[in-house]
Amino acid sequence: MASVEEGVSVISVGKTTPIPAGQATSANSLPVVVASDQSPIPILDNLSAPSQVRDDLLGIPRVQTPLAIFDDTNLIDINPNIWAKSEQTTGGSRVTQVNHLLQQSAAEVLLTPSASNGNIASLITKQSFPYQTGRITSASFGISMSRDTNATMEFGMFDQTDGYFVRVQGDSVFYVRRTSSGERPQDHLKGYTAQGTDPTTFTVDSAVLTAQPSRTDLGTIYQLVSSSPTVMEEIIPRQYWNGDTMVGENGAALLGSNDINSKHELSLTNLVMQRIEFGWYGGTGSRLMFYVPVDANLAAGETAKTARWVIAHNLNCSDRIPYPSLGNPTLPMQFRIEKSGTISSNSYLRKYGAQISIDGGDYSKLDVYSKDGSKVTSVGTSSFKPLLALRIKENITNNQGESKRNLLRAFPLLLSMVSSHRAQFLLVKNPTTMEDASSNPVTTFTSTGTLSAIETNSPDSSTNAIATFTGGEQLAAFFTGDADASTVDLTDIFSFARQYLTRESTAANGTAGDVLVIAVRSIDNASNTCKSSLTWGQR
Repeated sequence: MASVEEGVSVISVGKTTPIPAGQATSANSLPVVVASDQSPIPILDNLSAPSQVRDDLLGIPRVQTPLAIFDDTNLIDINPNIWAKSEQTTGGSRVTQVNHLLQQSAAEVLLTPSASNGNIASLITKQSFPYQTGRITSASFGISMSRDTNATMEFGMFDQTDGYFVRVQGDSVFYVRRTSSGERPQDHLKGYTAQGTDPTTFTVDSAVLTAQPSRTDLGTIYQLVSSSPTVMEEIIPRQYWNGDTMVGENGAALLGSNDINSKHELSLTNLVMQRIEFGWYGGTGSRLMFYVPVDANLAAGETAKTARWVIAHNLNCSDRIPYPSLGNPTLPMQFRIEKSGTISSNSYLRKYGAQISIDGGDYSKLDVYSKDGSKVTSVGTSSFKPLLALRIKENITNNQGESKRNLLRAFPLLLSMVSSHRAQFLLVKNPTTMEDASSNPVTTFTSTGTLSAIETNSPDSSTNAIATFTGGEQLAAFFTGDADASTVDLTDIFSFARQYLTRESTAANGTAGDVLVIAVRSIDNASNTCKSSLTWGQR
């Protein structure tokens, strides 16, 4: 044993082998008890890195399952049940076109040099997609384009009165909020009058910022689009986006952007994935994002990945304006191109896959209605007789007598059927013709409630009662036996992502929406008596 020097502490060494540092099994680890007065211990998650899409537009972590309400891929063709095309023809020639590109599985809106200024080509979903209170709607799609100063490209979630979208004119790129809430450019003057007291266009330039240095909207253009109804656009040029302008490491000076650290240069001529998130609540704005191949401009603690969604601009509307951000938050998806001057060759905008979802969306939030069909006697075996016809209203009128275009969707939930003998029941959508007993077109329908999206007609209607119909899309067939009654659940047929009844977002004034006919024929008895009823929900 070695000698112990005086004044030196004696240390007793155990026989156990020291436990190595790092994570080990429980057999090779020591339990630890935290003292009762121990200060909080920070927990570091090294397995997940912060992301610009980790939180939704409301700042809530994305822990809820998104409700998919739309998805589309043009593998074979542009689905005419989903998309409405707008083309223009001059002298028998399609000067603006909407084409399907089979090899690319793409839908293309295109201008030819023969088109006149103001001619457009557009592709817009026939239905507008619902907003759910307190939820964020996310729309994403792949696009590519040719770029021309005299061809204006627009793509996003928007219609003629409301929405969020990107506008591209040559090398100029803008993010746009369009609203029919009554907001005007003058609402953004904040006392500044050098550009007028009620201007059609108000631009927040350096002079405005000098007079009002507390403003945060430098470069924004507020533009009146229509006075009746009032429609205004808030237009943010790319160099004033408050996220990553994606101008590349050396592009900021050319664009005039303050973003001098951008790594990725967004071309928009190559295929790129874009995402628009928006809410409402009245005051919620939107967020514009692109999916880029270079993971750059990372905040402290972030881990680089091969690619990611990057926020280009956050458009905040809360406590900023005395109007809601949108007049109507229920919006279609649209891809549009317009000619504004001479172009030397075809100019195009191409759309690839597209998807819309609602974070934590709830399918069950439906207002429920029901309607009985007529009892029809002498139902024969040769042809189907209508029992009930439902139609989506053009407008919904509230209790104050005010009308608004109907953007609701109706989902048949339950079908009840009864027959004295064996019978076949059909659900037929949008028949080609409907006539009464005098061979007059059926045009008279009766509302099922002030706030209901549905109006009905049946063989026992007082006037213009439906007696026959032809054509249409057969959605389902059901059978009953002798002296039989049954009720079937229709939710496997009708849902947000399948079939439903709605009014096309592009429908002209005076035009109602989808029609659903319940019809029946006897299997083997020419004097059958039948009746049905339908229960539906609307959102």
